[in-house]
Amino acid sequence: MGSQVNATCRCGVDTSILIGGGMDDFLSTCLFPCLCGHCHSVVQVNLLAKPLQCPQCKTATVIPYDDPALTEYSAEPSSATWKSVFRWGGGKNKSPEQRIVASWNVKEPLGRSLDITDGNYRCPRCGQMTLQFSDTGLRWD
Repeated sequence: MGSQVNATCRCGVDTSILIGGGMDDFLSTCLFPCLCGHCHSVVQVNLLAKPLQCPQCKTATVIPYDDPALTEYSAEPSSATWKSVFRWGGGKNKSPEQRIVASWNVKEPLGRSLDITDGNYRCPRCGQMTLQFSDTGLRWD
């Protein structure tokens, strides 16, 4: 069963994103919030689809929000990261004070568990570490 989160920033970003997959499509669908470097939006991307691409502008400049370069507890993103060369490390850069808002286990196809916490993330619009995710309470299948 999937869930839904809201992504908000003080600059005005406010969007809802589905996470996970349903009973009928969980082997081919893993929706997760990503930063699109081309259209500067938080977008919902199927991480099991290849190639990964933004649903709005169709470019491959998307970075899943479990990438450590997008959290406040990591270094600034490198140019390689912005060119879709991802450094996976889901969970390694979490602060002990952060709580998981949503999680989806895809260790079989992706080799990691996807976690979104209540910490700060890089906002695609203003570029600051002020984007936050919250659980909407919606569960879907």
